[in-house]
Amino acid sequence: MLEPTDRVDHTADRASAARQPQDARREQLIEATVRSIADHGLSNVTLNKVASLAGLTAGMVNFHFDSKRELLRATLERVAEESATACRQAVMGAGGDPVAALRALIEVSLGERLASPEKLAVWYAFWGESQARDDYMDICGAADQAFYDTVHGLIAELAAKSSAILDTRAAALGLCGLVDALCQEALVRREAFDRDEAVETCRRYLANMFGAALVPAPRIKADADTTLPLTLPAWTYTSEEFYRLEVENIHLPAWQLVCHVSEMKALGDYVTFEAFGERAFAIRGKDGVIRAFHNVCRHRAHAVVDGRAGTCKGVIRCPYHAWTYDFLGALKGVAAAKTFPDFEREDFGLHPLECEVFQGFVYLRFKPGGPSVAERYAPYAEELAAHRLEEMEPIADYWGGDMDADWKNVWDNYLEDYHFPGGHPGLSGLMSPDYDRQPDEATRTVRLSHPMRAKAKGGWGARMYSSILPDYEHLPPALRRRWSYFFLYPAVSFEIYPDMIDFFHVVPIGPGRVRLRWRAYGLPNPSRAMRAARWLNMRVNYQVHDEDLDLIASVQRGLAGSAYSTGLLGEKEVAVKALQSWVRADVPEAAQAKPLNT
Repeated sequence: MLEPTDRVDHTADRASAARQPQDARREQLIEATVRSIADHGLSNVTLNKVASLAGLTAGMVNFHFDSKRELLRATLERVAEESATACRQAVMGAGGDPVAALRALIEVSLGERLASPEKLAVWYAFWGESQARDDYMDICGAADQAFYDTVHGLIAELAAKSSAILDTRAAALGLCGLVDALCQEALVRREAFDRDEAVETCRRYLANMFGAALVPAPRIKADADTTLPLTLPAWTYTSEEFYRLEVENIHLPAWQLVCHVSEMKALGDYVTFEAFGERAFAIRGKDGVIRAFHNVCRHRAHAVVDGRAGTCKGVIRCPYHAWTYDFLGALKGVAAAKTFPDFEREDFGLHPLECEVFQGFVYLRFKPGGPSVAERYAPYAEELAAHRLEEMEPIADYWGGDMDADWKNVWDNYLEDYHFPGGHPGLSGLMSPDYDRQPDEATRTVRLSHPMRAKAKGGWGARMYSSILPDYEHLPPALRRRWSYFFLYPAVSFEIYPDMIDFFHVVPIGPGRVRLRWRAYGLPNPSRAMRAARWLNMRVNYQVHDEDLDLIASVQRGLAGSAYSTGLLGEKEVAVKALQSWVRADVPEAAQAKPLNT
């Protein structure tokens, strides 16, 4: 029930909340509720505690949820939905093999995504308190039964393939109970819980019934304790169905880079962005704050702003029927208003999107939730800030181009230096072979970095760049002759040089089809030496760009043919391995050896 201390008059919050991304606020409150249940227990959760964790007012909680029970139910529904979806995808990705399906189901059930201490606390809190058990059964009962039915069906299929004589119902109940017991252990032991050992315990349970021949231990190399680091299957780079799953699970929730703040300095300046069937724009409001909205008029779905960039004078005016909106997205004017029935204008404002400005660059995302850009780039924030990105301005025209290549193929190439000696002789002559390869699992980012050679080799452009590059006093000595790249999975990378920076943005537009975006920026008022260094830098990198396009195009043709299924990754490709592991985590069907529906 809603405690008296949680009853807050939220009339004042209703107007401000209406201007915020509704789904984003609900997600924020649900995530805070998960933490509150884990920290305090179900019966001790209050809306004030949730609001405090979320950094909002209790009134804002009341705006989105009519009662504490509704918020708690929504939290359990979200946890249950995530679990059911992940388990279903795990089984689908097994390609019809019951052993692989059971293994995948066990791994996802005991993995960090579903079996984190916080999410497990939600499960067991509802199950353990008698007043909440009815809610648990209402929300999770059917999913629990579906989990058992899936396990029972797979065990029955295994029994039919083996000579084992057993009660399949008892065997399925035993495995479900074992997984539950191990989840309880994960809740209690937390960081000390060994997930790999827990999965192996379940495998041994199955092997005891069906034999090690039918349920073997994972294959390992003779001198290592890990399986071979294989690439993603080739079909994932060309499949239309897999592309649809990627858009839904990887790209719509991802941060997309729109522009630099210097490209929208004045009130009403806007920049548009379009991808995945969605149109959006970011605009600077009267308060100086940059916000993002769907670029869709609420009257008849026309774009309210056009072109790549522009300025709205006073209001946002749709060019189709002249409906107008303020810079907060609220509907302000309707042409020929008397011809419309009475309606609540606040119900017809522009749909907002999550928007963030990080070190001078503007981002948006089409599906809310998850860490901010600042949180994900946190490991490198100090190094990036040294370059004074916020002060920069464009020094080259915006560039975009489409090519017949899958987005993963583009990043596979980008994230490794193994191909530098053969693929980029000019770059190899300029840069030292010492190359930092630093994928970060927690933030799903990668830092790649290499210092310049003391004496450059190779072509004229590389040698001249090395010789005239000024010693930039605003940079720490370690960064004055170093090129670094900061990849934000799955879409964007900053390319950071002493003299300039640029962004490289990869936007999928179809299976095996991609749109590339690029623009370069630098500090204003450059010296003559800096201007020359920038020109030479671009000369070197344009050549690298052309070389990469040829390499990527050749790989894409090979992926589409019949001679290649999977490849093997080496130590210099650790960042590629990280990228592909994140794809597998987001779209478990990537573990399937054969294309979907085959």
